Amino acid sequence: MAAVKTGPGITTTAYPFSIFTPDTSRILPSKGLNNPELLVVDSTKRLFPIYFCGEEVPVNEPRVSRRWAQTLRTYGAQEEFLFDLRSRASEFFPIIDPILRKYKIPRDFRFMPLAESALDNRSVSYRGAAGYWQIMPGTARELGLKVNGKVDERLNLEKATVAVCRHLHQLYRELGSWTLVAAAYNGGITHVMNKMEQQGQTSYYRLRLHRETSHYLFRILAFKELLTNPRQYALLLRGSTIAELTKPLPSWHKPLALPKKIKDAPTIELVDEDFTDPTWGPRPNTALTKAPSDTDQLIASAALAKNTRMHQMPI
Repeated sequence: MAAVKTGPGITTTAYPFSIFTPDTSRILPSKGLNNPELLVVDSTKRLFPIYFCGEEVPVNEPRVSRRWAQTLRTYGAQEEFLFDLRSRASEFFPIIDPILRKYKIPRDFRFMPLAESALDNRSVSYRGAAGYWQIMPGTARELGLKVNGKVDERLNLEKATVAVCRHLHQLYRELGSWTLVAAAYNGGITHVMNKMEQQGQTSYYRLRLHRETSHYLFRILAFKELLTNPRQYALLLRGSTIAELTKPLPSWHKPLALPKKIKDAPTIELVDEDFTDPTWGPRPNTALTKAPSDTDQLIASAALAKNTRMHQMPI
């Protein structure tokens, strides 16, 4: 069987027409599951759209497709790590998300500390970056955090997240793209802007950056996709992995204690103290990223009230 070839998009001209009949559509290419094309296209040869902060990832480009497939394979094989990461995220996202919302930072940045520290506050890089967000000491002080021999506010999730939000806005004012903002957070804005000027490119996916920075966004996207939509990657993940990543978490997984108000926003409530979501985790399609609209909630409330009245009517 001829191999599928990639170009600007996925082509199928190398296959005989009969492969698209129902009986042979189940046959895998000669590479079996170790085939990047299987990870980015569905059975009708259409690309799965992937977005970061509303900016589309050009997975139809061969270089991007290969890097994306490699990253998915790497992290998709680390079952225990993914399970542990999902458990931590269920505790920390209820703290991070409201702060991102308050500062108008796109929600996809909730996955950045997963790539930075695996949500392990004990993580310290060889250069001295520390905390959930892996902030450098000098940057932390510039952003108003206390870092000295007695206090290190980089280890305070709430304060560090507020500081990161301010930093992300500073980067966005310079770069105008959330994708480039993520790259600059990892590699530094000077490095990113110099490479943009030298190479005449404004797309993260076409820039030749430091190796770590070139792979950085793909790691964030891998955590996002594997934790929120694992079924889409059924050809990559084991059945047991998908089962673990989609089952409800135990009811004892509750958000960490957090004051309802933060220092610089006294009217903003971050987390309901009684809030708990035992079923946090992957759901089909967009359940994690799209909440019901006000209209949908009103309609649902009206329907519930109507059903309640009907049940209460005497027979």
